[in-house]
Amino acid sequence: MNEAGKAGLIGVARRQLNIFLAAVMFLTRLPVGRFHEFREAEVASSTIYFPVVGALIGLAGGLALLSSAALPSLVAVLISMLVTLCLTGGLHEDGLADSADGLIGGQDPQRRLEIMKDSRIGAYGALALWFSLTAKLILVQSLLAVNLATAISAGVIAHCLGRAATVALLTCLPYARIEYSKSSNFGNKVTFRQLAPVLIFAIGVSLLLLGLQGVFCLTAAIAVTFVCGLYFKDKIGGITGDCLGAANQLVELSAYLSLLTLQPAKA
Repeated sequence: MNEAGKAGLIGVARRQLNIFLAAVMFLTRLPVGRFHEFREAEVASSTIYFPVVGALIGLAGGLALLSSAALPSLVAVLISMLVTLCLTGGLHEDGLADSADGLIGGQDPQRRLEIMKDSRIGAYGALALWFSLTAKLILVQSLLAVNLATAISAGVIAHCLGRAATVALLTCLPYARIEYSKSSNFGNKVTFRQLAPVLIFAIGVSLLLLGLQGVFCLTAAIAVTFVCGLYFKDKIGGITGDCLGAANQLVELSAYLSLLTLQPAKA
C-alpha cells in the first residue's frame, strides 16, 4: 500500500474513533472530552456506536458480578447496578422518571412536554424509578442464581439492546420538542443507513453470547420498542430524550425477563 493509501486509512480510523468518543460522551460520564474533537456533522453519526457503548457498560456491570464469589448475590447485583449508574450518571433512569411524570400526569401533549422538562420528580416518576430498579435487582439476581456466565451475558445484551432501541426510535419518530435540548442534536437526523449497522451489531452480540436464547431477548426488545414508539407518538407526537431513556430501561428489563423465562425451574 502506498503512502497516500495509508494516510487515508489512518484518517478514516481517526474519524471513526472521534465519532465513537462522541457516543461515549453522550451516553456516559467518562472523561473523554479532551480526546474528542467536536464536529456537528458527526453528532448524529455517533448513534452507530450506541449499542457498542451499551455493551461495554453492560460488560462493566457484568464483571462487577464476579464479586458474588466473595459476597452475597444480592450485594453483588447492587454493586453491578452501582457501577452502571456511575458510568451513565443515571441518564436513562432520569429519562424514565421524567417520562412517567409527564406522559402519565399530563393532560395534553404540550403539558406533558412541560412536565417532562421539569427537573423535579413527581409521584409517577418516583414509582416508575422504584419499580425499574427493584425489578432489575430481582431479575439480575435471579439470572445470577442460574449461573454467572448467563448473568454477565444478559447484562451485555440488555444494555446493548437498550441503546439500539433508542437509535431505532430516533430513526422512526420525529423529535417532539421545538426548543434545544441535549438530545435535539440527534432528533430528525438519524437515518436508516445508520440504523442498519446498529441492528446488525445488536443481533450479532445477542446470538454470539446466547445463541438461540438471544432470539428471545431480541424479540422482547423489538416488541417493547414498538409499543413504546406507539405510546410516545400517541402522547406527544414523537420522542424526546426522556422518552429514549424510558425506552432504554424498559427494553433492558424485557431482555432480563425474557431470558429468565427460558431458564429451567428449580425443583
